[in-house]
Amino acid sequence: MNLQNYYDTVMELTHGIVVTLDLNGGIIHGNSELETLSGYHLKELAGRDWFEVFIPRDEREMARRALFESAHGQGISAFAGRIRAKDGDIVYVNWNLKPLTDSNGEVISLLCVGQDVTDLVLREKGLLRERFTLMERNKELSCLYSLSQLMGEIHRTMDDLLGHVVALLPSAFQHPDMTYARLRLGTKIYETPGYAESDFMLRSDLVISDEKRGSLSVAVRGYAPRTGFLEDEKDLFSTVVQQVVILVSKRETRLAKQELERQLRQSDRLAKIGQFSAGVAHEINEPLANILGFAELALQTPDLPDQVVTDLNNIVDSSLHAREIIRKLMFFGRQLPPQPTHIDLNDTVDQALRITEAGSMRGDIVIVREFDPELPRILADPQHIKQVVVNLVVNAIQAMAHGGTVTIRTLTNQSDVYLIVEDTGPGMTPDVLKMIFTPFFTTKDVDKGSGLGLSVIHGIVKAHGGFIQVHSAPDEGTRVEVAFPCHLRGPEE
Repeated sequence: MNLQNYYDTVMELTHGIVVTLDLNGGIIHGNSELETLSGYHLKELAGRDWFEVFIPRDEREMARRALFESAHGQGISAFAGRIRAKDGDIVYVNWNLKPLTDSNGEVISLLCVGQDVTDLVLREKGLLRERFTLMERNKELSCLYSLSQLMGEIHRTMDDLLGHVVALLPSAFQHPDMTYARLRLGTKIYETPGYAESDFMLRSDLVISDEKRGSLSVAVRGYAPRTGFLEDEKDLFSTVVQQVVILVSKRETRLAKQELERQLRQSDRLAKIGQFSAGVAHEINEPLANILGFAELALQTPDLPDQVVTDLNNIVDSSLHAREIIRKLMFFGRQLPPQPTHIDLNDTVDQALRITEAGSMRGDIVIVREFDPELPRILADPQHIKQVVVNLVVNAIQAMAHGGTVTIRTLTNQSDVYLIVEDTGPGMTPDVLKMIFTPFFTTKDVDKGSGLGLSVIHGIVKAHGGFIQVHSAPDEGTRVEVAFPCHLRGPEE
């Protein structure tokens, strides 16, 4: 057997790819295994550049450099690589490389023996994918579990819950440190620090009771995922959107139910107080009238001592004060229904302010009138409207012990008419503000207030089909807005 036959026989009996390359990467010889794996005949390959034929374009220079760097040594070098077959398939090969030298020790070619490890590599990649998938699924399940726990914590505020949802969301994505979340509900915004929109985002509207109320979005910054978001990530995001919608809907339903129950309890309480007040007023009214009448008769007696006159005047003043309280009780108990007529609100307010002018001058209070001259006439009881104005202005005057300004403004907005009373007093704390319409609640001394003034005002406004709002804060004064709806205008308008 000559040397060539020996060489060819060794090439064929080798279990793997055998190929000989010249120092430029040209293919000198190869075995049948190379033909089988690559899909090329040896005649097609002879003399062609190995890297041009088998290596993807973007990897050629790196592969060529790695191969010839390995050829500088005299021993066997091992490395892993991949080749592209004629049909385009990728074949993964573990190579052993040995430089071949001439009699002078000069390297004249490279002998490369490779083992096809495609199945092994693909299995490893499959396992890595499965491991990655399991890790991602575990993160998603952990996120959903934490989210379900949040949903059950009804003692937390809405702000707290939504803030935790936003903080939790990035942990379920591939790169939590590069993922940011933002939730907008109405005018409120909850977002992770550093949030900014990017080219890679998930976004969905929050539709609650068929109304678009806000949005939830996730943005990825700092890297560009080739395949975008995983399908599991998209499914998780959709689930979180649904959970947020359910959370907000349930919370708002529960709050609305609690508010309705509170209003029903308050209405029942007010109704009972009204019935009791009306009964008490009727019982007290007659003996009080007798006390006042006899005191006034006694004052007409000639030559009364000064002390007796003073005492009788105190009895008259106290009786008049008690009668005013009785009047408020009777109105509170709905014993004095409104008698509406078409009135000029500006004129009625001005008449009521004249009653308060003396008190304002004594207290160094400035009364400012800002009336809308285009104000339409409305259908209302003028005496009741005057009582509203007097009570509001007197409250403002009493609140400003060291002087100040009370601004009374009328205006029309679309088809509603507004009466606004604003003072520069000390304002009210939130706890006091919540109680101002509660009957008999007062912050004044016992001899200075009955706690019925604002309750009566509230009843008058409601009886006229309007509404009243009070805005106040410590050291910021108080602003009371009273509105009468459009259907209460006179027929000429």
